[in-house]
Amino acid sequence: MKKYLCIHGHFYQPPRENPWLDEIEKEASAAPYHDWNERVTRECYGPNACARIYGRDDRILALVNNYEYMSFNFGPTLLSWLERRCPRTYGRILAADQKSRSRFGGHGSALAQVYNHIIMPLASRRDRLTQIRWGLADFRRRFGRAAEGMWLAETAVDTGTLELLAAEGVKFTILSPGQARSMRPLARDGESPAWEDVPDGGIDTTRPYRVRLGPGKGFIDVFFYHGPLSRAVAFEGILASGSDLLARIEQAFPEPGDGVSLVNLATDGESYGHHFKFGDLALAWLFRRLEADGGIELINYGYFLERFPPRHEVRIVEKSSWSCAHGVERWRSDCGCSVSRNPAWNQAWRAPLRQGLDWLAGELSAVFEDAGGALLRDPWAARDDYIRVILDPSDRQKDLFLDRHRIGPPGEKARTDALRLLESQRMALYMFTSCGWFFDDISGLESTQILKYAARAVDLARPWAAKDLEAGLLDFLEEARSNDPDMGTGRRIYRTRVMPSRMDPSRAAAHQALTARIAGPGKGVPGSSLRVETGPGIRIGTRDFSGVLGTAAVQDTRTGAGASRVFLVLQSQWPRVSCRVGKAPEDLDLFRLARAVRRELAASGPEAAAAAFSRRVRGVKRYDVADLTADTRDALVRRAAGDLMDRIGDLLQNDRSVAGMTALLEKTGMDLPGML
Repeated sequence: MKKYLCIHGHFYQPPRENPWLDEIEKEASAAPYHDWNERVTRECYGPNACARIYGRDDRILALVNNYEYMSFNFGPTLLSWLERRCPRTYGRILAADQKSRSRFGGHGSALAQVYNHIIMPLASRRDRLTQIRWGLADFRRRFGRAAEGMWLAETAVDTGTLELLAAEGVKFTILSPGQARSMRPLARDGESPAWEDVPDGGIDTTRPYRVRLGPGKGFIDVFFYHGPLSRAVAFEGILASGSDLLARIEQAFPEPGDGVSLVNLATDGESYGHHFKFGDLALAWLFRRLEADGGIELINYGYFLERFPPRHEVRIVEKSSWSCAHGVERWRSDCGCSVSRNPAWNQAWRAPLRQGLDWLAGELSAVFEDAGGALLRDPWAARDDYIRVILDPSDRQKDLFLDRHRIGPPGEKARTDALRLLESQRMALYMFTSCGWFFDDISGLESTQILKYAARAVDLARPWAAKDLEAGLLDFLEEARSNDPDMGTGRRIYRTRVMPSRMDPSRAAAHQALTARIAGPGKGVPGSSLRVETGPGIRIGTRDFSGVLGTAAVQDTRTGAGASRVFLVLQSQWPRVSCRVGKAPEDLDLFRLARAVRRELAASGPEAAAAAFSRRVRGVKRYDVADLTADTRDALVRRAAGDLMDRIGDLLQNDRSVAGMTALLEKTGMDLPGML
């Protein structure tokens, strides 16, 4: 019996960016790293691209790119982040797929993934198509080839999803053994073999299967991973050593016989280094050992299918997944599946969260069809094609995209409106990212994140909405109660954890003005998609207060939408600094405004100056250091604290009594305090 082994890693992080900034903000729970993407990259994604093989003297003998030897998929939004933030690791992932083609008969080991990891059986047909098309287009752009296989989020599946995969050219996917309902040999020469039920994951996982779809819809092939072996890797600690891993793999093969046998296992790729420290080393050792021994041949799914096409067909369990014993209920109800299994907690919040976002998605779809239909020949075809702009948001690509899809002649307003509506739809898809329901409470990082996407979708669609979409969503969230009494309901979580993340033009202008006042000029919110250009400011000050009056042009580089603002920054001393921002009137005379503000500041102080500003500018809002992004605020506070310590140090160095104490401590051999 010829033995083959395929190890699949599903490498994935949910999109984490603040949707108003397109940038990940600091995530305290990921400490000591900035955010979870950075942490897991350091612990897993990077190490697996350059895993160490040690000799007996603990010296490094070789470095192994594990991705060359395994089957893998990376979430497209994670790859986008890696491309920007960790280009070396990103490059090694792409190179591994190229090298795997040479190793595995021209079949690359990378698989595509439905774009932002939504539960496909719970999505509309239109959303499922976009997820597949975006995932395939993203894959093609990065790996330079068409994807043979596609990973389904949480392996959640139904026949309708398989039909769409096959229609888009996907050859195979991977499911858990518990998702097989029945099987039989492929019918030949008019035969019709009887179906055999395979309950409780009892299907033979050593071979591929064919799923015949509806009339005229063809078929798709499926691999079912080895359940016990995959669980051992994911949960039982067998990655403690490569030899333990090899022993369990050898046990997974059936008794020797004729033909071929495939052992394939599939887990979250994060098992190899993040969930289990040094799991990447165990994997690298295994790959080197198998190459040297030759008894078990490494292979990937595409190559195995070419050499050993299915001889059996299978019926799947409809609306099933690998991480919920109740099908797909984990993403819409209190089914009992959880992470902590705290007996005092429940997940009743999942239902109103799902219902609220389903309602919102319907409203946003209606807005998109109506408003988008006046701008785009086929709004839904344009949405499918919008992945080109997501992958390349340059002005040139946007122009090419709109040339293909717009109705009528080009115009700046029509351009901005179309892009704004399409961005709203991107957010409407992101708000269904599966992690929002996976964990134990609606107050968690992942649930809060999908609500941010919902809020951003609402903001972008607001000019065309006939009703208050945010109020409608909040009505549903009122029914979603947190297990933490301090958190209250989803409505309160939305107000306390989602709304403070909003970055509108006024706050962006304030961010720029405050940061420039404290630390020097910049070009907007650091690292974000918001660009802020400030004009020459007019300095305003007295003996006790200093400040600046100026204008700011704010642009969302995603949509091209722009806004003009006028601001007033007043400061006594750090950290007592504030900024008023309002909409700049068309007839703004900045010098005249400066004279009025300066007069009130000199006569009556900062509050009177701010009042004078507010009387002459529309829609004024007040901002202070607390309204800066967390990363900017932390950097400024650290800088100010460092400056303060330097000044204290200078004072101490010039104090004679301190000099005497220092000499005494040195003479007696005692350690100097850190400040000295």
